Amino acid sequence: MTRRSAAWLALQAIVTVTLLVFLARRLDIAAMQALFARIPLSFYLISLGAVLAGQVAYAWRWRVLLTAAGVSVPFTKVLRQYFVGIFVNNFLPSTVGGDVAKVYYLGQAHGFRTVGASLAIDRILGVGLMAVLATTALWLSPISAPRLTAALVACAGITVVAATLLILTGRGTGGMAARVRPLGERAVRLAGVLQRLRLDMAAPLRRPAVVAQAAVVVIGYALVMTVVYLRFAALQSAPVAPFVAMFAVVTATIVLSNVPIALNGLGLREQLHASLLAPLAISPEIAVAISLLLYAHLLVGSLIGLAFWLQAR
Repeated sequence: MTRRSAAWLALQAIVTVTLLVFLARRLDIAAMQALFARIPLSFYLISLGAVLAGQVAYAWRWRVLLTAAGVSVPFTKVLRQYFVGIFVNNFLPSTVGGDVAKVYYLGQAHGFRTVGASLAIDRILGVGLMAVLATTALWLSPISAPRLTAALVACAGITVVAATLLILTGRGTGGMAARVRPLGERAVRLAGVLQRLRLDMAAPLRRPAVVAQAAVVVIGYALVMTVVYLRFAALQSAPVAPFVAMFAVVTATIVLSNVPIALNGLGLREQLHASLLAPLAISPEIAVAISLLLYAHLLVGSLIGLAFWLQAR
């Protein structure tokens, strides 16, 4: 680990601890513990199934992108590597470590560059499509508040960045190698590598059906998770929020939790829940409780990934 990466991890750890301490001071811990005690086993199992099914759908989306890039891999193999990535993401201090693991294990047989390109476009499409949903839903939401407006601006910014990256991926930069030639032969070689990576990333974008399938996965997962949030709030006797408003908060939380300022999103994710659900008259205790419950479901997915990893070894 370089000094720069170590310093970045240290900064993320500081942000995580600061967010958790600030949040804990606002919470009634005893009341939040009582919330967990009131969760029916049926809801726990249904919500767990929804989260795990979402990960399976995301793995299927990645396989669609791999196939479009010319990599033929059985879905079972892709699914195993996807859950191994979940394990690495949750138990190593990084939000991209899981992607590195997937490239390492799958790339040995199918090419590191091609697999890496499929993961990069999968990330951009996934976050970009979710940001579009969040921006649209926040714009249409019947509930308005300054913090929701701030979330709208942030999600719109991420949408613009994702769209820019997709356009550059599809069309190129117009001869980067020639422009960097004055910087030396090393810069020219790097430009060539990036050009080949861009071409691999662009392959799925040339097939509208692939992009449409990716969009269906993102929309479906967002709708299912919105229903889970609404049901959890109802079980805790919270006020009934409009579906569009809850959909806006759910999608915005998913998007903004990917901002790499905290270790694996810990603390940031819970803070976003408490902040963005407040305008919907949902208490911080209920907001943080649903966040922690869904994170616990992802930890179950991590254990599945650990089992796959041990089996592969």
